Amino acid sequence: MKNYTYLGKTSGKKFCIEGIDVFSHSWRSLGECDIVLEPDTKKPYSFSVYQINTDDKTVEFLAGHFENDDWAFYKEVDDDEFIF
Repeated sequence: MKNYTYLGKTSGKKFCIEGIDVFSHSWRSLGECDIVLEPDTKKPYSFSVYQINTDDKTVEFLAGHFENDDWAFYKEVDDDEFIF
C-alpha cells in the first residue's frame, strides 16, 4: 500500500506543490487512482493521480474533491520521507 501525505485543500484559485501553482498548469492524468483518507473525518475518497511538467521539474500528486467541493491534494511519500 502506498503512503500519502495530505498537502491541503483549496476552493480552486491557487495551490502550490513544490513551488508550482497547480492551477496555472495543465494536469496530465496518469490513469491511476488510489484511496486517501480525509484528514478530519478519516472518510475514504478515491482520488486520481496527476502529473505536471514544467521546464524545471515534474510533480506528481493525487487530487480530488471532498464533499464540500474543495480541491484536496495528496503526495506519495516514502516511509522515511517528511514533507513540510
